[in-house]
Amino acid sequence: MALAFKAPHVIKATYRIVTPMFIGDAEQKASGISPASVKGALRFWWRALNWGRIHQATKGNATEALKQLHDEEGKLFGTSADNGKAARFTLRVISGNLAKTVIGTTHPEFKKQPAARYLGYGLMEAFGSKNKNTEAGQLVRECINENQTFTIQIISNIKIDESLRQALIAFGLLGGLGSRVRHGMGSITLESLQENDKATWVAPKNQENYITTIQQLLKPSSETPFPPFSAFSTVSKIDLLETATTPYNLLADFGKKMLLYRSWGKDGKVLDYPSERRFTDDHDWSKGQMPSNFHPKRVIFGLPHNYGKGDHLSVTPEKHRPPLPRDAYEHDRRASPLFFHVHQIGSQYVGVSLLLPADFLPHGEKINAGGTNVPAKIEWSVLTDFLEGKDKQENMRFQNKKTVIKGRAI
Repeated sequence: MALAFKAPHVIKATYRIVTPMFIGDAEQKASGISPASVKGALRFWWRALNWGRIHQATKGNATEALKQLHDEEGKLFGTSADNGKAARFTLRVISGNLAKTVIGTTHPEFKKQPAARYLGYGLMEAFGSKNKNTEAGQLVRECINENQTFTIQIISNIKIDESLRQALIAFGLLGGLGSRVRHGMGSITLESLQENDKATWVAPKNQENYITTIQQLLKPSSETPFPPFSAFSTVSKIDLLETATTPYNLLADFGKKMLLYRSWGKDGKVLDYPSERRFTDDHDWSKGQMPSNFHPKRVIFGLPHNYGKGDHLSVTPEKHRPPLPRDAYEHDRRASPLFFHVHQIGSQYVGVSLLLPADFLPHGEKINAGGTNVPAKIEWSVLTDFLEGKDKQENMRFQNKKTVIKGRAI
């Protein structure tokens, strides 16, 4: 008697690289897109999408919700603890030989766009130096070039969980890979999704389709205003900020507006534009003119960062806390809750902001403000004012902004 063969379930998701992707090995070389990197990104989007559902199912018990989230994630993606458990699927990345720009090469587009270099700070020379024989836009890390595609293939002997399919879509609507991904680098666009060789998803053809697709994916399911980690909730906010004919124009526009908003500047100017000089107390703190229990408001953009020589800002971990299911509570940094993503729709590019308010730091952790451990006093209005406010000339900072997900006021 012949044994019946059951064909595996297969999903193929093809993505286009929209902005240079700074992803690679320990030597900072862009060796390719690894399954581990993709799996890590999918875990992030899976958690962000499923926190609301699980929080609601546990009737608002955050501790129980974290435990259940951890358990479900482990069953789907696999675990490394307790001898490990295999994932429910096998993941492959099909990319071929992706073109890249190597270390030491001056990237022509970043050379032309100083504000775009700001978003890639640390990945390239911001200004260049004759003494060091470098020039602006010269890469200190390799990158995979834009306008190339790669495919994620997921194979499973059982029906693939719908929540994984949703994570693949969210990844391709709002996400990316590599360093400075929250500053628009490594942005990707989902072009097609096939299940068992049958197309099951249609890429948005215009901005209105894109907005509708995101709204359908992110139907509100949680009444918790601040999740314990970056996740969608009723205070999440998504906007289409600008449209351009090249991705670099969007990076430059967003970078310029962020610089003018955040930076004090020199002689009142940043990149030859008038600085908005909004954070006087932050500036005075950097000059030693504020009380010792003060920390700059701009920590909300993420930690660590520097305010000049000796004025380092970072997180001070609380060392002796019993670990929660996901050991994310002992760390020395806090990624920005504001994401910037560049998405391609046809021949157009849109700059997308995603704000995911959450507990900025776990209870008990402090901010190391120039050597003094200071309790965190977080002002979310610093981010919402940037997205919704006016510039120094009293013009709306993002005049063509379209709301995708409004979110409740914080």
